[in-house]
Amino acid sequence: MSITPSIPVVQGSAKTTLQHEGDALLLSRRHDEVRIPLAAIAQVRAEGRSLTVELTAPAGATSYTHRIDGVSEAAAVMFAAAVNDALPGTAGRDTTADGTALVETRTRPAGERERKTRLVMWWSAGAVGLVALLCVLIAVAGQPVGIVLFVPLGFVAAGATILGLVSLNSWYREFRLTRHGITTLAAEDPGRPGTYLYIDPAGLVRQVLTWPGRLSTAVSYDPRNPADVILPRSTFARRGELCWGLFCALCGVGFYASMIAMVVQTFTGSLDLSGPA
Repeated sequence: MSITPSIPVVQGSAKTTLQHEGDALLLSRRHDEVRIPLAAIAQVRAEGRSLTVELTAPAGATSYTHRIDGVSEAAAVMFAAAVNDALPGTAGRDTTADGTALVETRTRPAGERERKTRLVMWWSAGAVGLVALLCVLIAVAGQPVGIVLFVPLGFVAAGATILGLVSLNSWYREFRLTRHGITTLAAEDPGRPGTYLYIDPAGLVRQVLTWPGRLSTAVSYDPRNPADVILPRSTFARRGELCWGLFCALCGVGFYASMIAMVVQTFTGSLDLSGPA
């Protein structure tokens, strides 16, 4: 028996969510997804700001539970009540069976936002380190006034390269998914304008948000990670992002190359930053 769409999505701490997906619950955590069929659930308990999914277990055995902390109390109570009401009519449900045998766990690759965050953090750390090194070198070369030039120039170079790398990363992701992913049609949810639903190879219903008004829209997703989905854009838009990313990245690299050249010239004596213009 499927759960009605009125059941809320429960959001917990550490980016954990629990939602209904047809005849199962989908527990999404930072690094994995757990699909819990209704037939494997003994009961769902709302305990303040915690929600516990207790699995069925043989008599005398300890039942296994999945616990989500940091949830909304109101959402937890509504979620638990709706699921518990649906459990008695679930086909094939045996409260004396081992529910863990029906549960499926799948490792989830890092999401797009997480990958971009890592890219920005690592490049920012590298950029700060490079600028600091160049400032030390130009001071050792007897031109400490160069620090006044290198610090703002370093921020501009870092910003340009980060913007370029993020744009190129988005372009490559779309290029990869449209060429090597699965492209299908997602239908708009009549009750939620702008929310489009598609079914992944495992039979799970997933959603993507975009502008409302269309009955369906094309989406492309990674077969290894169906949650990694994009809305394919026009060729003009993709090429525009590619050109913009290359321009920003080359500008940033050019700024860094200029600073490195200035340091080399100060050591060779061919550049005097403290002298008259």
